[in-house]
Amino acid sequence: MTTRLAFAIMALLIGVAFGDGVAEANKLISQSRQNDVEAMAVLDLVAGNLKEEGVTQVIEWVIENGYAQERKKVGDLIWSLPKNDQLMVKYVQTLSFYGERKQLEAVIKKLPNGNVNQKARFRLALLVAEDAQRDLTLTDTQRAKENQSVVSILDKLRKEDDLDELLQRWIKDLRYKVTHLVVGCEAPEIEGVDQDGKKFRLSDYRGKVVLLPFWGIW
Repeated sequence: MTTRLAFAIMALLIGVAFGDGVAEANKLISQSRQNDVEAMAVLDLVAGNLKEEGVTQVIEWVIENGYAQERKKVGDLIWSLPKNDQLMVKYVQTLSFYGERKQLEAVIKKLPNGNVNQKARFRLALLVAEDAQRDLTLTDTQRAKENQSVVSILDKLRKEDDLDELLQRWIKDLRYKVTHLVVGCEAPEIEGVDQDGKKFRLSDYRGKVVLLPFWGIW
């Protein structure tokens, strides 16, 4: 952090004492393209008065631009904000994107039943599935166990009556992927016709090494 920016933050903190936290936070945000503005400094400017008009927009900026420590602090503050489903969905999406599983699980425990809770649990399932594929240290047994936990989350979601159409499709697609298209899973059935016109099925070659080239013309 530059000396000039440090003095600017000190001046802004003085402004916070007079109830101008959001205005001062927005000044810092506007400088973020020219200076190395710390998201924690921005968050601290509004943390003392979460009912001030415009706080939600500042918190949203912190979620998008902060690091793990800022997102964790947001997790402590967000429950004191007026109910805002859009902000909460953005928060859980960001936690999932950055692989912050424990923080996401903590949020889910506090969320009331409803659409946001469902989306948060789906994001958790997506995070677990992606981690299971990326972590090369996992054994096949461990990876299968993680994938099974994903299926468990998704199956519980599928039984709920108030799922929106988009979420239903996401759940269906992810479940198919972790049960058929990842390492260690049984491949889906494939049927076709060979170059001699004879019909075949992938299952006909079970137990043998099979090479499947896929190609297309667009």
